[in-house]
Amino acid sequence: MNTLKNLIFCAAAALTLSACISTDDLDVNEGAGVMIGFNSHVNKNTRAMSNDNFSKFVVYGGYTPKDVSDYHTVFNGVPVSKEADKWTYEGSSKYWVKDATYKFYAYSCENVALEKGTPTFSTSGADAGTFKITEFICNDGHQHDLIYASSGSITAKETGNTAVSLSFKHILSKVNTKFKSGFDPDFTIEISEVEFRNIYDKADFSSNGDSWSNASRTVEMNEADKKWTKITLPITGTDNSINSGAAADGDTEAVAAKELTTDYGYFLPVTYSSNNVTLSFKITVKQGTDVIKSDYVKGNIKPTWAAGSSYTYNVTVNGSAAGVEKIEFSVDATNGIQDWTEVPPTDFNFGA
Repeated sequence: MNTLKNLIFCAAAALTLSACISTDDLDVNEGAGVMIGFNSHVNKNTRAMSNDNFSKFVVYGGYTPKDVSDYHTVFNGVPVSKEADKWTYEGSSKYWVKDATYKFYAYSCENVALEKGTPTFSTSGADAGTFKITEFICNDGHQHDLIYASSGSITAKETGNTAVSLSFKHILSKVNTKFKSGFDPDFTIEISEVEFRNIYDKADFSSNGDSWSNASRTVEMNEADKKWTKITLPITGTDNSINSGAAADGDTEAVAAKELTTDYGYFLPVTYSSNNVTLSFKITVKQGTDVIKSDYVKGNIKPTWAAGSSYTYNVTVNGSAAGVEKIEFSVDATNGIQDWTEVPPTDFNFGA
C-alpha cells in the first residue's frame, strides 16, 4: 500500500470561465487519498453562470496507459458540487497513474443535469474518450446557459502533478434587442411579444473540435397554422414604452429619450444560409392618450451566431415600420392660394 501511495498523487483543479478577470489560486492538499479540491471564478452576466450562482458541474474523463492502447474511464458523468466554498465530487477519490495520458471534460447547464439533450461519454472503441451532447434543445421550452470545459492532454507523473485546470466557456450564443423611437416626441410606443422565429433549435455537440453540428428545427415554419420554432426575449419590469425625447427650445424643457432593452435569450450557434429568421414584435403607437396603431412588425435576418458571443440588435421604430403614415401638407402652384375670382364690374350712376 505504501508503494501505491508513492506512485500516485491526488490533483486539485481550478475552474475559470472563458474571459474571466483573473485566474484562481490553487489549494493543493499534500498526500494521496485526499479528494480533489476546487475553486471557481466566473464572470457575472445577465441570466448567465456567475461566481454567485455557479455551484455544480458534471465531469467526464479517463486515461490511456503508456505504450498501451486500452482506454480507462475515471469519471463518467460524476457530479461535482460546491459546499462551503469547497468543491467535491461524488464517490471515491481518484488518483494519477504514472506516464498515463489523461483528458477531462465538464459541463454545467445552470447547475442542473441536461433536461433537453443527452450527454454521453465513449468508454471504448475508436472514439473512446469522446464527450458528446446529442439532440440538445434550445428554444422557448429550454432556456439555460450552457458552459463547457476541456482540460487538454495531461501526462501524469509519479509525484508532483500539477492541478487539472478546467477553463469553462459559454458554448451557446446570447442575443437581445434594443428599441428606440423614430417618432416625434409627443408619440409613445409600447413594445411587447419580442420573438425570434424559425430559429434552429436542435443540434449535437462533440468534444471532437468542441463544435456543434446537425442543426435542425423541431417544428417547420407554417405561417398559416402559426407554427414555428421561437425564442421569446422577455421585457423586464412593467414599463415597456419608448419615445424620442425632446430638445430644449425656448420655453420647452428638454426631455431625455426613452429606450428599451430586452433580456437575453440563449441560441444555438449557427451560421444561417438565408435570411429566413424572423424578428417579430408588437407595437402600440400612442399620440397622447389616443391609440393610433396596434399591430405586429416583422423583419427577416440572416444571422451568424458564434459560441460564446453576445449580440444586440438595435431597432428604430418609425412611421414606416409601424405601418402608419404621417399627416403632411403640401402647397404649390397648383393647389396653393387660389386666384381671385374676377366679377364683372357693376355700374353705379350717382346721377340717376
